[in-house]
Amino acid sequence: MKRIMVVDDQPILGTIYRTKFTAEGYQVDVAADGEQAWDMIQSSNPDLVLLDLNLPKIDGIEVLKRIRAQSSFLTLPVIVFSGSARLGITEAAYAAGATLVLSKSNTSPKQLIEIVNRTLASAAQPVPERVPEISMTQVREFQAKGHVVLLEDHADTRAIISQLLRRKGHHVTSVLAHADAIMLARSNRIDVFLINRGQADSATAFCREMRTAFPDTPVIVYSTEAGAAEKEEVLRAGADRYLGAPEELLDVADIASSLILDQQRKAA
Repeated sequence: MKRIMVVDDQPILGTIYRTKFTAEGYQVDVAADGEQAWDMIQSSNPDLVLLDLNLPKIDGIEVLKRIRAQSSFLTLPVIVFSGSARLGITEAAYAAGATLVLSKSNTSPKQLIEIVNRTLASAAQPVPERVPEISMTQVREFQAKGHVVLLEDHADTRAIISQLLRRKGHHVTSVLAHADAIMLARSNRIDVFLINRGQADSATAFCREMRTAFPDTPVIVYSTEAGAAEKEEVLRAGADRYLGAPEELLDVADIASSLILDQQRKAA
């Protein structure tokens, strides 16, 4: 069984990709910072590393340099998978030894799995084949199904969830604060609100406010870390759905579509 090392400091993303790659038949390890990743890479000898760049303790570029400094890891496939928009970061990653550099905002989970499969297949060759970066022009266009307002303050998580929604045809507007979501809803038609439970403002308070101001607009709250009691509290406050399992979060676009359809049926 092939072993994949996923390096990402966001628990939600680490959980999502552990689930996805495990379902594909891989053994998956997850590291939350660069120091932990480097230790685990040396001890577990993975077949492929999926590496974020913005990491605590040791950044991704430094981890990559350490990997390539070891003769035993010279041909280890390392896919840099980052939301960083810093000027020259792609060039820096390739210069440090990346096999491939992908953008989190431009690569869906399905595409990432396909790329990992191809990269591992080509790794057996003397000279690994580089898989080209996928651009948004290669992503199939869909007719919008609904307007989703996403409250998520972490850029990488926001990029992944936005991509899942857009690939199913939803129009996504991202905001960082509850007040911004309320302001949008007062001047635009919003079909679904989607909020990370870990927002600075309480998700429970937001649900109560939305139920008062916009009683017919569905609210979805998500987290892979909250306990059962907190989930029940959020649902009692007015959330229509609470996504606590990784597979539910991966299906967020279909769940949003279902809630929109329910509202359309009620209004008919």
